[in-house]
Amino acid sequence: MRLGVTVKGCDAMGIYELAKRNQVNLDNLLLIGVNCGGSVSPVAARRMIAAKFGVNPDDVVKEEIDKGQFIIQTKDGQHKGISMDELEEEGFGRRSNCRRCKMKVPRQADLACGNWGVIGEKAGKATFVEVCSEKGANLLDAAVKAGAIASEPANPKGIEIRGKVENAMLKLGDKWRAKDFAALGEGKERLQKMMEDASRCIKCYACIENCPICYCVECSTKKTYLVPPGELPVPFMFHLIRFAHIADSCVNCGQCEENCPMEIANSLYMHALQTDMEKMFGHTPGVNMNLPILALVEEKAERERLSATGSDQIFNVFE
Repeated sequence: MRLGVTVKGCDAMGIYELAKRNQVNLDNLLLIGVNCGGSVSPVAARRMIAAKFGVNPDDVVKEEIDKGQFIIQTKDGQHKGISMDELEEEGFGRRSNCRRCKMKVPRQADLACGNWGVIGEKAGKATFVEVCSEKGANLLDAAVKAGAIASEPANPKGIEIRGKVENAMLKLGDKWRAKDFAALGEGKERLQKMMEDASRCIKCYACIENCPICYCVECSTKKTYLVPPGELPVPFMFHLIRFAHIADSCVNCGQCEENCPMEIANSLYMHALQTDMEKMFGHTPGVNMNLPILALVEEKAERERLSATGSDQIFNVFE
């Protein structure tokens, strides 16, 4: 039996990273991808709707991001839209990790669906479907034969529009990456900013509990000889351990930042490290089953070797 899972880009990337670590079996899943231009925090959305749209958030029945605008629909059927660029330049709009995202159509899923490219009388009534695997093809074929859905060839104009929308979102991702990462500085300047921000950490473990890549039952951050308990500010070693274990595989889902009660920019720091490592080693997490940079050895066996030898050298990346 297979389980159908609807996934945004970051969801699909997280599932692939877990599959590499034998935490899920992709053969047991049917991944239904949906195009995603980003999401807005509910609290931020209510504040934005009141301040920028002049509307009571309780009167909004629907909201979406389409054609570069954040659009709301009210109880009385009115539609209002404001440019995402305008909103985000004023500190509103999408979550910061969504702004930097470049996985807008998750084609590593079995099917990639969504409203981008659906035009004319079909708009709002149908979905675009890209078949990305044999499993996806079999699922779609079976659904059509069973009469569960109807399908027809994509409108060439719709394909063109779908590509333009995706490319526009990718350019926005590049823009926000450049802006956010430049603000961090480089080298010691970046490290200093990270340490200062992390000094507010209360070690609640929300970043670890909500990270799709953190799966270890025995977490190194709970080793008392690495991170002494009961100390505030929390030793920076706590964060260094997370960076060392996750940075090569971060999928920029934003959960470590979204759930941080101290509002530390965890996702920004981790994503900045991941993109630097991607440039150095050419590994993009979450798009296929290629192993991450730091997974050239079985973790359990490697921990036993480290314990037996006292060496912290996993492998020489410069060989």
